Amino acid sequence: MDSPGGRPLMQVVFRAREWSGTPAVREPDKCTGWGWWHPAKLPAPIVPYTRAAIEGIRAGRLYTEMGWS
Repeated sequence: MDSPGGRPLMQVVFRAREWSGTPAVREPDKCTGWGWWHPAKLPAPIVPYTRAAIEGIRAGRLYTEMGWS
């Protein structure tokens, strides 16, 4: 994600098919908690690039990008 005058950011998203353990908030200054939502009923607010990644996964795309010029 690149914005004029802002710090360039890049988010990498992977689809997990299996996992173990319990999620934990490791950066409480950046994340208030973990939750599980149906992909069609994501909470608001949600950052646009996260929504784009989830919509891309749901559409069967292996790669989604936005914000690069």
